[in-house]
Formats: sequence, structure tokens, C-alpha cells
Amino acid sequence: MADKQKEIKRIRERSERFEVAFNQIHAELKKLEQNAETDQFLELLHRVKNRHAPIRRYFDDLKSYAKLRNALVHEKSRKNFYIAEPHPEIVEQIESIAEFLRVPPSILTVASKPVKTFEADEDVKDALMEMEKHEFTQYPIYEDGRFKFLMTESGLRRYFASKLKGAKIDLAGQKLRDVQKYERTNTVKVVSQGMNIFELQDLYDSRAEEENKLEAVIITENGSHKEKPIGIVSSWDLIKMDMD
Repeated sequence: MADKQKEIKRIRERSERFEVAFNQIHAELKKLEQNAETDQFLELLHRVKNRHAPIRRYFDDLKSYAKLRNALVHEKSRKNFYIAEPHPEIVEQIESIAEFLRVPPSILTVASKPVKTFEADEDVKDALMEMEKHEFTQYPIYEDGRFKFLMTESGLRRYFASKLKGAKIDLAGQKLRDVQKYERTNTVKVVSQGMNIFELQDLYDSRAEEENKLEAVIITENGSHKEKPIGIVSSWDLIKMDMD
């Protein structure tokens, strides 16, 4: 009899852990889809999956867990105790997902780092020689200790085209600040390292229109333009996050 009671207690504890984790996930999905007209778990899951790569990664598991949760809750309400139990690995996995959603990774986990920067008063020729040592396509430019603009491959192409004289490009006396007018404006956002990957995706989504589209997010300690970057995230980094 004592053994049976222990077994019932073990089943109840494991099932309760599963249900607590499931409810935590449900709560986080609601936060990620605040404008949804529904609070149904599966509907929220489908909505959030379309916007966030980490949710797509766990999508099939979470659908299965929803079915298991419904079965557990149905039997509990009918019998007043759990007659089945989730496997220990299932409980550990759903608790892991719940913790991931409750405390999402920092954007630094998907950022390119370290970040190569230049000063606005540097010669274009010298900067080009330095850029040959790196594989980056975006370079934050600073002036007097403050972020000034983002130098990109497309901006440099427009700049070089304007300097083309016959078969030569005249860079005599040219400084990096001269490149700025060939770069698109309002394509960069400086954010704090405290931003998480879900907030990052929401930021990019909010700037999806072509005329307002983000090319990069620069990460500093506190999100100040006066701080040097500790990471940078491009739209390509978001694509890689989806592929991982």
C-alpha cells in the first residue's frame, strides 16, 4: 500500500511539473503575441511561430505537449488525480523550453563580434587597406567618441562611382566622413546588450518597410551612441538564427 502511495505521489509530482512548465510557456506566448484576439495555446503558437525562429525550432514539440497537457488535465478533472505521467525526459525538455522563453538569450548570442570600427577623419585609402584584413560588410564610423553612421558595401559602391574619373578613382584627400552622404539614413539602431532575441526580431519586424528598413543593430553596453559597440546584428544574422 505504501509503495502504491509513493507511486501515485511520484506521478502527481511529475505531472504537476509538466503542467506548471506548460502554463509558463502559455503565458510567455501571450506576451509575444499581445495583440492576438485569442489566448488559445495552439493558435498563439502558430502566430508566434511565424515571427520567431526559436519558436519554430520547438514548434512540433510544443504541439505534442499541448495534446499531452489536454489529456492530463482531462483525466485529472475526471478522476481528481493524474492516471498517466509524462516521461522524465519530456518533463525536463518542457521545463527547459519554459526557462528559455522566460529568460530569453541576449542578442549578443546572435551578434557578430568583435566589431571593427573606424574614425570619421581616417583616410579612405587607409581604411580600405585595413578592411582587406576583415570579412565584414558593415563598419560603424565614429566621430568625437560618438556613433556617426554605418558604412556599408552598397554605400561604398555609390561613393566610388561618384569618384570615378575615366578608368581611375580619385581618393586623394578623401576622409571616411565623405562617404556618409552616399549611405542611406535611418537604417541603424543602437540598442542595449540587455535586449533579448525576441525583442530583436520585433524591432526588425517593426522596420520592415523598404524606406525604413533596418540594415543593422549596433549593440553597446547601455544603448548609447557614445559607447563603442560590443556586437552588431545584420538581417543576415537573423536568417542564420532561423537556419540553426
